Amino acid sequence: MQADNSSNIDLLRHERFKREIPLAMRIIAQAISILFHPLFILSYAYLLLAIFNPFLFGEAKTSRIFSMTSQFGKGLWFINILLFSCIIPFFGLVLMRLLGMVQSIALHTQDERKIPYVMAGIFYMAMVAQNSSNTSLPLEIKIFALGATIALFVAFFINLFTKISIHTVGMGGFLAMIIIVIGKGYQGGEFLFIFGILSCGLVGTARLILGAHNSSDIYGGYVVGFFAQFIALQYLFA
Repeated sequence: MQADNSSNIDLLRHERFKREIPLAMRIIAQAISILFHPLFILSYAYLLLAIFNPFLFGEAKTSRIFSMTSQFGKGLWFINILLFSCIIPFFGLVLMRLLGMVQSIALHTQDERKIPYVMAGIFYMAMVAQNSSNTSLPLEIKIFALGATIALFVAFFINLFTKISIHTVGMGGFLAMIIIVIGKGYQGGEFLFIFGILSCGLVGTARLILGAHNSSDIYGGYVVGFFAQFIALQYLFA
């Protein structure tokens, strides 16, 4: 009964914001939500690290990091990250929608997020386990992948009681990763930090405009995602 009430409240809030917020603002907010969907964040982190510091990957040029013919076939690393953190979970979500297990792939209600969280968490765990033995993969990527996995399961637990924003969980983790990179003195970190702060603000505002969450859901997501990365950092450096 409590889950049904929470779902009804979520849907009512979403519909109210659809009526009250101008269409143009909702379109922009939806575009931001899609662009910074949590399934994309780990891949974005990989791309940004490859662009700003290809030496992390043992290459002098970013293009070689994504080459299938370069030493160790490093292009396969990115494909592996993309498959396990984005493509497979997305198609799993689409399948759930086709089977009627969720009403929308946007997962508007608290209750219908439970199974997708577990499903994504399993794939993230598989990704972390698979890449743990890859000594050539940058440690920063391993930290972010482990942190994202921790954050996902913490978000699942919190979601049993309240609808935390998984978008801001992802963005909080993204900002933490940038801070970790800056702490290591890598070039370009200051630009990444500015980008991280702005993107966090944009995503949180977009989720509020769409009526997907209230303020506590947004801030709670930032906190979970942010500190999960430092837990992963501590674990991998222990």
